Amino acid sequence: MPETQKQSLKQLWKSMSPEQREAVAAKAETTPAYLRQVLACGRRPGAALAKNIELATGGEISRQLLRPDLYADLVHVA
Repeated sequence: MPETQKQSLKQLWKSMSPEQREAVAAKAETTPAYLRQVLACGRRPGAALAKNIELATGGEISRQLLRPDLYADLVHVA
């Protein structure tokens, strides 16, 4: 993942309130601590979690962004 995208995800994490972090983590079926590792620390989530994060954020964070090796050919239709 390019450095600018990593920074963008890190900024998104920092902009979220603790309540928002809890809500997104719950919707994505993970913990806030693991969500932090993915967004702020650059850890690569599994395929299912990448999809869950996309759904939990309403598409703000796409699975293609988190796992381009798996979802690069997926066409996102709005």
